[in-house]
Amino acid sequence: MKALLSVDQLITNRARYYVVDVRSPSEYAQAHIPGAVNVPLLDNEERVQVGTTYWEEGTDRAKEVGLSLVAPRLPQMIEKILQAAESKEVVIYCWRGGTRSRSVCSVMEALNYPVWQLAGGYKGFRRYIHNYLDEKKLDVPIFVLNGLTGVGKTRVIHILQAQGAPALDLEGLANHRGSAFGAVGLGEAHSQKDFEALLALALMQYEHAPYLIVEGEGKRIGPVILPTFLFEAMGNGPHILLEATLALRGQRIVEEYQGREDNIEELVAALQSLRKRLGKEKSEELVALIRQGDLQTVAEALCVLHYDLFYRDSQKNKDAYIAVVNLDKLAEGANAVLAVIENYLAREE
Repeated sequence: MKALLSVDQLITNRARYYVVDVRSPSEYAQAHIPGAVNVPLLDNEERVQVGTTYWEEGTDRAKEVGLSLVAPRLPQMIEKILQAAESKEVVIYCWRGGTRSRSVCSVMEALNYPVWQLAGGYKGFRRYIHNYLDEKKLDVPIFVLNGLTGVGKTRVIHILQAQGAPALDLEGLANHRGSAFGAVGLGEAHSQKDFEALLALALMQYEHAPYLIVEGEGKRIGPVILPTFLFEAMGNGPHILLEATLALRGQRIVEEYQGREDNIEELVAALQSLRKRLGKEKSEELVALIRQGDLQTVAEALCVLHYDLFYRDSQKNKDAYIAVVNLDKLAEGANAVLAVIENYLAREE
């Protein structure tokens, strides 16, 4: 009998397991369990081949084709999994906890290697995450950090996380900064399913926290959409305004985007997407400055000509913030944010 592991058991003790996704690379790329590694039983073309055989010639013939493709590589697959897992317990999953994961588990068990098969596969995991977010209610204050582009909101979130504060980096979970330049240097943004999985796991981590801290965001971050319960809680939560000089903001933006030569063309493409808003002449001027390496001037210009105007359209009156925190020094500003939160909570008791 196969050793089945429930999704709840996996999530409760994630650090204990080495999770292996044996689906094809394309399936894995679309969405997968966070932290899982892809060791595909079939590559993308082979999966299509087996699927076509199933529809044209039936189940038995599809199994024969699949076995002929998989059998020669199984020893190398299992060796790779065991070496990478080290002292962790191995969990194998496929789409629905069916033939693919069961076949790998069967071989490992026959060789006396301990292994778990994830009950329900990725589909079961996805259902668990969907139900969690669908039923989730936030009963604690959500402190929202607002501020103009480049002020350092995400950096403050990271500092607070390092200090153990219950802070969520929503842009990090989306792998997108939520602007025209949001994907530069980051690669593909996470899919909606991957974002929701990462968000749910982060919320579970802070299940008993007395409050949460997030950066102010719109309903959408790049291609992903925030769940309604979180977006509404952010709108109703106490807001803190972070401020810094234009020169510092430009410097922090440059630090975020520079460092890779291949970023230059991504930056040019992103800037050209703002061509209608900035005008042809200004766009060409800024593109030339990017190619010359004068990113500080470009960053400051974009703040003044685009982002500050866009942000101020939706900015609250300063009286609506529970505090205004100067971020000329990030570490001191992060400590000031925590002090504001502690004072606010003390007043509310």
